[in-house]
Amino acid sequence: MGERVHQLPVPCFTLGEGPYWVEDEQALLVWLTMAIPVEGEKDLWVVGLGNTLATVHWAASDPDHHTVKPKVLHATDDFHFNDAKCDPEGRLWTGTMSKLDDDWEPISPRSCFLYKYDHNLDITTCAKDVTLSNGMTWSNDKKHFYYVDSFTACVYHFDYDAAKGKLSRVLLDFKAAGLNGVPDGMTIDKDDNLWIACFLGGKVVCVDPRRRAVVREVTVPALSVTSVCWGGEDYATLYVTTGTFRMTPEQCAAQPSAGGTFAITGLGTRGSPPVPFKPDLTKLRAKLQL
Repeated sequence: MGERVHQLPVPCFTLGEGPYWVEDEQALLVWLTMAIPVEGEKDLWVVGLGNTLATVHWAASDPDHHTVKPKVLHATDDFHFNDAKCDPEGRLWTGTMSKLDDDWEPISPRSCFLYKYDHNLDITTCAKDVTLSNGMTWSNDKKHFYYVDSFTACVYHFDYDAAKGKLSRVLLDFKAAGLNGVPDGMTIDKDDNLWIACFLGGKVVCVDPRRRAVVREVTVPALSVTSVCWGGEDYATLYVTTGTFRMTPEQCAAQPSAGGTFAITGLGTRGSPPVPFKPDLTKLRAKLQL
């Protein structure tokens, strides 16, 4: 179909995550967890640090190696925040994950949650019985919300109504569909098709949620594909992060690009700019004592 997969000249990661296209900088940021910029506060980011949501000041001009001091926004009893994204209204949605044992199995399955952190800095539990929260995205008409729990290897569908709703039906069961790997990070294109990273699957799949079917696959030269986001001047480039996490030394030797960050072009579609967190700045500044 004419797509081209190109590895970017950046270091490889054990677990590259959280790709985010920064419009003002025309640059891609890659994090080891989640990070969302705050609208109205230059270089302020909301990040996940263990079981807390916190803010850090970080600028593209900062040195590669330097220390920033986080300020905690919210703490939970959960083990770890994992992925996050803002809804079209600028509210922050983020989920948590269970601690894993030595065999990478969850110690406390279905003990975590999906949360919504709203403009007033109030947090609401939107889904429970989660084990490994991952990708999330909204349809262009704002009526549907799609969400990944990697432990169940399923993509779930919410009816989205002003941030209200409950988990409804399974949109896609990766195991039942015969797909390799598990769903991880996710985004959506202008045609309302989902693009999903396949962890331990070595590819990105495109899913038509209306047909509940995989309509396209793009192979990536790395087994552990972790996340995706749209970027570039016209948002027609799909950026893909990967890692070497859970790969054997033999697998890493066979895939020297594992852990790399990739750009996929020529897909014939495009995405939209990401939405920043849009809190009540008066309340945020008071909470952080800015």
